[in-house]
Amino acid sequence: MKLAPLGSAIVVVGVVSLVGTFGSTTPHDDLRHRSSLRATLTSVDGTARTVTLEGVGCSISMCSRVRAKDSNKDDVWLDGLSSVRQISHDDHGPVQAIFRFRDGAERQASIVEGNRILYVRDGFRTTEKLDLASVARIDFE
Repeated sequence: MKLAPLGSAIVVVGVVSLVGTFGSTTPHDDLRHRSSLRATLTSVDGTARTVTLEGVGCSISMCSRVRAKDSNKDDVWLDGLSSVRQISHDDHGPVQAIFRFRDGAERQASIVEGNRILYVRDGFRTTEKLDLASVARIDFE
């Protein structure tokens, strides 16, 4: 077996390091948290449906599959939620809501405008974009 010259080995190590640094996962996802969460959404008009929450983002693209950012720069890990209620219904800007966590804790958060769009899947349909402000309540399974 012939060994590669030292220069070639250094280039390979450098490329592998760069790939590891920039990675194949998006910077807004965390492998320690679950995505594709089942939830019941109750819309403002009172209709309820069961969906799979794929992630959050803006109207152009999904930013994260596992967390939403609030105005205080805190993370709201989606897999830690049991419900979201008292959601503000403003057309633009951040969305205020009360978040109840699986450990029983509650806190009010202001979800930044760039994370107010929910990416949900209803059964076998394609992913739908749904503004959080059009939802009255979310209950996670």
